[in-house]
Amino acid sequence: MSTSASPGSNGPLTPSDLVLLKGEQFAKKSFSGNIKLLHTDSKVSAKGIGQVIMLAALLANEQTGAVRLEVGQKKALMGLRKVNTLFVTPGDITVSWPDNSLESEIRPLAEQLLANKGRNEVSTIFYTWLRKDSANPWQSAVEYIKEGLASRGYLDKIEQKKLKIFTLTHYELPESTSSLAAQQSAEPIKQLLTTCEQTRPEVWKFLVKHIKTAISRRTIRDNTDY
Repeated sequence: MSTSASPGSNGPLTPSDLVLLKGEQFAKKSFSGNIKLLHTDSKVSAKGIGQVIMLAALLANEQTGAVRLEVGQKKALMGLRKVNTLFVTPGDITVSWPDNSLESEIRPLAEQLLANKGRNEVSTIFYTWLRKDSANPWQSAVEYIKEGLASRGYLDKIEQKKLKIFTLTHYELPESTSSLAAQQSAEPIKQLLTTCEQTRPEVWKFLVKHIKTAISRRTIRDNTDY
């Protein structure tokens, strides 16, 4: 029997929101592919923060009981053999995550993909969430979190016309949201990640591998011949 729960202990900002708003605590600047954080002039790796955003959202859903992470088998090599993989299975708890957050999309995607020939692998969950191919899916993942925050009134969405044709969008962090984020600690998220990595190494390896697979499948590659 399904019961309802609210992630109220996480506050109005979800774990994936907080990873973005406290980005320097979860990712470092890399040689290339960095993004500027909303609350500071510092930059961090889009890949680094994007991966943690997805890990945090999925593990938070598992923690609440909304989903289960289950190692299982799937057919490979045109059905000639089976390999282990990681599935996201709907749990017994219905969690009221904020609308337009990554957390709120994970269980519905798991239900949808499970019904579609059992395609509810972690990689397919995030491949579907990323929506479309792009040259930089890591950055797209970050932008989706910003879009979700803006839709809930936590970020200001600024649109500017360029050459009367192109519309450039960027987001600004209001003081009210900055103060709200400061009231929520990043430590429970860090502990959630650390516990999984240290106590369930097989699941952790699958998670990282599947996120990278989803990103790879969504990456538009330059096929120009020279």
